[in-house]
Amino acid sequence: MHRCRIAWRALQRIEAEPDRWDAVFWLDGDMQAPVPWVRELFDLVTLVAACRPKPVDDQVDAEEAKHWTEDDLAAWRRRNAPALVGAYVKRNDPDVMACRHTTPKIPPLKVTVDRGDGPRKYELPAVVSGMGCMMQTREAFVAHCHEAPLIKNWGTDEFGAVCSAGPGKSTDGTWAWSSEDWTYTSWEWQSGRGVYLVRHAIFGHVGESIHYPTADTKIED
Repeated sequence: MHRCRIAWRALQRIEAEPDRWDAVFWLDGDMQAPVPWVRELFDLVTLVAACRPKPVDDQVDAEEAKHWTEDDLAAWRRRNAPALVGAYVKRNDPDVMACRHTTPKIPPLKVTVDRGDGPRKYELPAVVSGMGCMMQTREAFVAHCHEAPLIKNWGTDEFGAVCSAGPGKSTDGTWAWSSEDWTYTSWEWQSGRGVYLVRHAIFGHVGESIHYPTADTKIED
């Protein structure tokens, strides 16, 4: 409930001043977020949004897409851009990532980045993930919020079930009870946006020590 309220306040602020915000970054309070990795997610989210394929064939927007301007296409891409999460481990199991492969398994997202020192190719696995360190375009976050059903609180208070725990569909279409973060990312797949893991953007849980993934850390199936 608290996360839903926070997200709804963020939506209202973004819609009041849309030009101030380019992206939304979800960060759990017990996570360490080094600035270079936050920036990496931001840069990659922007890049991935800019190169999302135009709708074709029997996709819902395919007929409309034939008449889009470049601005229309750019707006559609950012509204439908996938989210990216950094790599971090489960608090009680440092051998396992805090995410799992999609079911059925979806092909990885391949991107090429050139920051002046030559092109680097990245292969980002498709995952269902916790929201410990997740980046989205502003437009994708706003779209997600508007897709959420409204919660009617006592009195006149009303806000969206943006990331609420409860029954929801997994990526293979089966129904299951999920925590709020798993529900959120499964929903992204149902919406056609999706979530991908940036393995080289390293975050960590903060406890008595900081728990980081290693090269051997596995993604759950």
